[in-house]
Amino acid sequence: MKVNHKKTIIFDMDGTLYKFKGDSFRNSGLYGVVIENTVSYICNKLGKTKLEAQEVLDAILKKYGNSISIGLENEFKIDRYDYFNSVWNINAKKYVKFDSTISAFLLELQKNFDLVLLSDAPVIWISRVLDYLGIMEIFKNNIFSGEGDARKEFGNAFEKICKTMNIKVNRCIVIGDQEETDIIPAKKIGMKAVFIGKSKNSIADYTINNIHELKKLVNKL
Repeated sequence: MKVNHKKTIIFDMDGTLYKFKGDSFRNSGLYGVVIENTVSYICNKLGKTKLEAQEVLDAILKKYGNSISIGLENEFKIDRYDYFNSVWNINAKKYVKFDSTISAFLLELQKNFDLVLLSDAPVIWISRVLDYLGIMEIFKNNIFSGEGDARKEFGNAFEKICKTMNIKVNRCIVIGDQEETDIIPAKKIGMKAVFIGKSKNSIADYTINNIHELKKLVNKL
């Protein structure tokens, strides 16, 4: 049996592989569209007025945080996948900054590492983004989304990747821009972590300003 000597790099997507227009999820306008789509979805599914639907959503946000799909499923037996495919079917071009160099960079990186994508976003949004950036083929067999019960925000998504792919935690490097959902859970189980941000992160092993600065760390990783 052939032994795989490559280490695995687990990439966050939003804010890591690309930047939002407006430099944040909320400032890009995407958050507002998701909320607007959710209100319309609740109106149609539950026969609510727009005001009533907004009240339903507010209650779910208060109880479940950003896990709207789980809230709708638990409270109203609404299929989470139907919710995702309806609400998150959004044109990425309007909100994502295009990077013409990212594909070549990842292909070069792939020579020495196995590349995995881990996002709490639903599959349909992941697909829209990866297709727009031209990197779907790079990740297509190693995509872990936020549609199931294993999510970064719950702290169990990284373990799922290791179990599914039969890899050891000390052979994994996580790249992300969020301390709470990318860096802390990765370090907690023994993975190395690279934080993408303007200021140094005290928990991560390394801090870089953007994804392309990862080139400087390849030998260290």
